Amino acid sequence: MFQAEVRRIEKLLYRIAWSYMGNNADAEDAVQDALIKAWERRESLRDLKLFRPWIARILTNQCKDLLRTRKKWSSSPLEDAAAEATEPPVPEAPVMEAVRKLKPEYSLLITLHYADGYSIQELADALGLPPGTVKTRMRIARKQLGKTLLMEGGMEE
Repeated sequence: MFQAEVRRIEKLLYRIAWSYMGNNADAEDAVQDALIKAWERRESLRDLKLFRPWIARILTNQCKDLLRTRKKWSSSPLEDAAAEATEPPVPEAPVMEAVRKLKPEYSLLITLHYADGYSIQELADALGLPPGTVKTRMRIARKQLGKTLLMEGGMEE
């Protein structure tokens, strides 16, 4: 049962993790850690209909924990030297760059809605949020995206 449910929402889990972590390796680590925690706590899930929001919450918390840990250990001289030695990143499309600058909870909704085609209700069900909250966050995200794109495009009034 657990494995079948995870396979059905595997793409969603990776999208959630990537929206927080920002790269594939860290997203994969976060998903793996979250799945282990979920497996260990699977007896606490009483209603299978709540599997998606339950595991999404575990994953979200795991991503936040990893980001806090990363923040504590960042700025080491070795990391700074390695960052300078790498090639400059390939520039993203302006819209994708603007989406990446949003808070993770906003970029996740924008990505899942516009790139993956999730409806407001599907997002609400998957993330365990009321539909009104999803709509509000989408509105805030679109407003922030508009401001960012206008400012970066040199179209300030």
